[in-house]
Amino acid sequence: MNIKQLLGARIRDIRRKKNFSQEHFSELIDMNPRQIVRIENGESFPTAEHLEKIAKALDVTVQELFHNEFHLPVETIRAKILDKLHNLNTEQLRTVFTVVMDL
Repeated sequence: MNIKQLLGARIRDIRRKKNFSQEHFSELIDMNPRQIVRIENGESFPTAEHLEKIAKALDVTVQELFHNEFHLPVETIRAKILDKLHNLNTEQLRTVFTVVMDL
């Protein structure tokens, strides 16, 4: 995925978690709904001004919009998790165990 696709996917994921339709979201940020579709599909990149509006409407920072580790390949995610687990102390490891077992 390129940067436009990653950003678009991240915006779409956050927008959906907020239960915003594309139309409602486009009203919040004063943008044409077709432009939202193009951004979310990775066909277009928002301007700096729209990035700020998008972040504000989604209640995240602009930096969080570019945090795309959730779109990494599953093998990479597993490796990163295992790497983190090796560095945990006993208490932290027990906390992780409790959380994972509740999934």
